[in-house]
Amino acid sequence: MVTEEDMKEASHNHRVSVRELAELLRVSTDTIRRAYRRGDLPAIRVKTALRFDLEEIHRAMQRQAEAYRSARRCAASGARRMPIEAQPPPCQTGAQIPENKS
Repeated sequence: MVTEEDMKEASHNHRVSVRELAELLRVSTDTIRRAYRRGDLPAIRVKTALRFDLEEIHRAMQRQAEAYRSARRCAASGARRMPIEAQPPPCQTGAQIPENKS
């Protein structure tokens, strides 16, 4: 878990690169980029580079942790998720099956 001290030490202007954020969070740079593309991590673009504001990252991580804890509480209380509709059988997907011409 990233502490506030780690984030304060990372940069005096609070903006870090993908590599620096990955080192802080102890994850790969690919993980950071995937989280950015999913919208989990806020960032700004400086030409082609991504820059992450550490304060915004900290807030985003706190929100995600709270959402996770909330979901766990719901699951523990016996709340049920909405059922996922079953996939249609292959014959009802609209795919055209070529006829066997023998």
